[in-house]
Amino acid sequence: MERAELEAQARQILLTNLRRGVADWNGKEFSFVVPSLTGYPFQWFWDSCFHAIALTHLDLEQAKSELTTLLSGAQPDGFIPHIIFWEMEKQPDFLSRNIVGMTSPYFSATIQPPIVAYAVERVYRATGDEEFLNSALPVLTAYYRWLRYHRDPDEDGLIAVIQPEEAGTDCSPKYDEALGLEDLSNQGFIAALRKVYAAYEPMRGDDRRILAADIFHFEDVLVNSIYAFGLQSLARMLGDAPEAEEFRREADKTRDALVEKCWNEKAGAFFDLCGVAEKQVEVVTISSLMPLVLADLPRNIVERLVNDWVSNPEHFWLPYPLPSVPASNPKFMPGNPRGFIWRGPTWVNTNWFLSHSLRGHGYPELADTIVAKTHEAIELSGFREYYNPYTAEGLGARNFGWTTLALDL
Repeated sequence: MERAELEAQARQILLTNLRRGVADWNGKEFSFVVPSLTGYPFQWFWDSCFHAIALTHLDLEQAKSELTTLLSGAQPDGFIPHIIFWEMEKQPDFLSRNIVGMTSPYFSATIQPPIVAYAVERVYRATGDEEFLNSALPVLTAYYRWLRYHRDPDEDGLIAVIQPEEAGTDCSPKYDEALGLEDLSNQGFIAALRKVYAAYEPMRGDDRRILAADIFHFEDVLVNSIYAFGLQSLARMLGDAPEAEEFRREADKTRDALVEKCWNEKAGAFFDLCGVAEKQVEVVTISSLMPLVLADLPRNIVERLVNDWVSNPEHFWLPYPLPSVPASNPKFMPGNPRGFIWRGPTWVNTNWFLSHSLRGHGYPELADTIVAKTHEAIELSGFREYYNPYTAEGLGARNFGWTTLALDL
């Protein structure tokens, strides 16, 4: 697909999915892109960050508005929710079909992978808007401190998620054992998730208490890789400010903890830690590759990940790489999962992370192939939520917002 056509189609999707107005419940203006008009009619945290990055290639003012709207949802203690229900009239229908952890009717009580500082940095670099940066920095500083205090109670540098959706990789097979999942279907997953939600009901909103209860406690590799990546961005944006060293130190601490606690030398991959006891969950998924986003990851680890997993056709190097689960995993599901997602199909957001990472680590040919195959999948099937890694068949939502990250590959 030619660049001009890619931009034209992406622009059409982002403009069609754009929502603007004033919220009845707090009087604030909003201007953001929904992931899709049907399945995802509100503002999602990491989706908005990806939309803003894509918009730096199309509409700089809207890129700023996207993140300004997201950051305006920050709570007094620094927390930024993973869903903000700006248009409340759409909420009853959505909640009739989805379960969401909430302590307020207006936003979720949960997080998503903390890519927001990097998104702000990209928009600032594209615009040079000092006012935008200066208004964002206090919000970002409070948010990353909130994560450290509420989600890293053992202070090892690794933050924890309390339910699978917080990691963004919802039904990944790495969670099956912790959820006690026996019915390998979306219905089985939802049933297992309802048990977690029921256990959390009396504790919802007290994240340190929830983590101590050890019901679903994951120090997730994907989340922590993005956390360290975001901390590095925040430190750069703070420049000479006294806080910059604080966040550089935290980024280093998280990177070191990933290597010391999550790296498995025998497998040549990173594994999540489950429970307060921090037991490695020895299931390779796309998360196992995500520390590649860190430019200062030890070289020997980079080479193991790339040679053993990324470029190996028995694992991730399929016709349309990179699948969310390697083909060697017995639970690999490359086709239509009917909502049972992140068990095989290829996603553009992880391709975006890893193509940039591979290029930075000195593997331009691999990165170029991922980019070319991603563009080919979009040309064949449109801007879909995810793709079959063998055929590029488009699956999930249509006209999906974050697939416009193809502009930034």
